[in-house]
Order: sequence, then C-alpha cells, then structure tokens
Amino acid sequence: MDSNLFSQINTTIAVKENSFITVDTFQKMLQAGNKDDIALLLQTTPYHLSVEELDDLTAIDASLMRELSQEYKWAFAEAPEKTIVNMFSLRYVYHNVKVLLKAKATGKDLSDLLIPIGEHSLEALQHMISALKSDFFPDFMVAEIRDIWAEYEDYKDIRVLEIGADLAYFNHLQKIAEQSEIPAFSQAATLMIDFYNVTTVQRALRQKKPRSFMLQLLSDNGSFTADEFIDLVENNDLISWFNQVNPGILDTSLVAYEEKMRQGTISVVELEYLYDVMQFQLLDQARYEVQGPLVLARYLLGREFEVKNLRLLLSALCNDMPLEVVRERMRPIYGQ
Repeated sequence: MDSNLFSQINTTIAVKENSFITVDTFQKMLQAGNKDDIALLLQTTPYHLSVEELDDLTAIDASLMRELSQEYKWAFAEAPEKTIVNMFSLRYVYHNVKVLLKAKATGKDLSDLLIPIGEHSLEALQHMISALKSDFFPDFMVAEIRDIWAEYEDYKDIRVLEIGADLAYFNHLQKIAEQSEIPAFSQAATLMIDFYNVTTVQRALRQKKPRSFMLQLLSDNGSFTADEFIDLVENNDLISWFNQVNPGILDTSLVAYEEKMRQGTISVVELEYLYDVMQFQLLDQARYEVQGPLVLARYLLGREFEVKNLRLLLSALCNDMPLEVVRERMRPIYGQ
C-alpha cells in the first residue's frame, strides 16, 4: 500500500478531527445536572439531540448511527484505497448478513435491524443473500454464505446462521488484513479474533457448556487454536496469551488487568474494555504521522469510540443511572 496516496485524505482529516467531542466536553456532560444542559452541549457537536429525544433510546441510537454512517460514506468516497475502510466497516456488513439470513429463514421483515454501512449498498447485499450469487462481493464471501445457508437447510437451526456469519466475518477480516501488508492491521485483526475467542469461552464456561459446544463457536484464525484458548481460560492462564499478543506497549493502566488474569478473576466486561484500549494504543502510534494509512484508521476508530462513549453516557442518562458508572467504562477519547 503506497503511503503517499493518503496525503490528500490525511490533510482533510486534520481539519475534520476538530469536530471530535473533546475530553473537556465529555467531562461537562458527565457533570451536567440535567438533560437540558446535555442537549445544549450536544448542539456544539455533530450529534444534535433535543431534550425530548434524550428520553428516547431509539432516537438516540438513530442519531448516533446516522452520523457514523455519514463518516463511513465520506471515508469510502475519499479513501484512495478502500482496504482500511473495509476493515472497520466489515462488522456492520456481517451484522447485516446475519439479519438478512435470519429474515430469509423465518420469512420475517427485519429491515429495521439493518445498518447502512459498507462499501456496497444494502440492496446489493440483499440480492446476494437471496440469490446466493453476486457481482459486487468477493467470490470467497459468496461461497461462505452459500455454505452457511446449505448447513442451515440441513439442520434448520437459526444458531447455524449466527455462528456461520461470525466465523465468516473473521475469515474475511483476516484476508483484508493480510492483503494490506501493514503489520498494525494484521495485529488489529488478530487482537479482535483473540478477544472474541477468550470472551466466548468465558461465557460458555459460566453457562457450563461442553468443549464440543465451544469449538463450534471459536475461530482458528487467532494466535492460538480453539482448543488452546479453551485450555488457557480453564487453567486461568490468560496471562500467557496476553504476554504474547500485547504489542509491547508499556501502560500502567494495564497492570490491574494483567493481575486479574493471573488470579483468574478478569470478567468479560473488563476484557472487552481491555480490547478497546489495546486497539486504541495500537493505532495511536499514528498520532504524529501525516503520511500513510494509519491516520485514517486512527480517525475511524476515534469515531467508533466517540459513538460508543455517547451511547454509554446517553443510555445511562435515559435510564436515570449514575453517570459515575459511565466514567469508569468510557473508551479512550480521540486526541487525549
């Protein structure tokens, strides 16, 4: 991937990043005494929500996803190379694959669950799921969808569609990362798959599911095999895995999580938070870069975390939960 190709879009990002919600504004939202104050603060951001809308979780989510969708449309239109944007948008594409497969299996209209993010239109995706062929999506993806549907027709079990779509997503993600030939993207893909495997095993063990059940859910595209991940979690030895996948970033904030891994007490929620922190640190190396694709990757991750933080904060506000709880769970803020 030619780093010089990104000069123009990186210049645009230098301007667009001024619209990110600052640490100071997030702090003011956390300290706000009422919804009127938060609605007023939001008027200075891209996310304009009225006091009435702050009482409606559906309206909140629609506003957040509308803005995120616009960011991806801009990125697909302006990026000289779509690989990076595809890496970030792929999870929405496979969310939609899952929704459309379930709709096909049940005959229900699930269109309200679709998210308009991806390189190709929802209509193109719907055609692929319906016809099991496509002129837009890669052949290996179409083949995976065919296999998933064939297995569903054999077993008539909706879980086949869910599991198949998840594993197809990881296969696709790995292919994109490898094609990019950028080490940071390969690391990012491996981190995502590894954390998915670890949290999946933790949940399954808590539900007392057998190993055979877990093996159906896990991806072998991570840094260990599915069997090895199960052994690591069962033996409270996640620290061995973590020491291998941690990209050499020294951060005192990670020490507490490492200790919980050694003690076998780390929770799924803590692992999900840790994944986001490590993902942020991996791409934050582009903070002072002006050339190359990592600038765009860092920008897109920043938008994802901004939406995640707002969803946390505004959902807590809507449900009258203490905002102090939100502060502890907030993801890194762009530029902090």
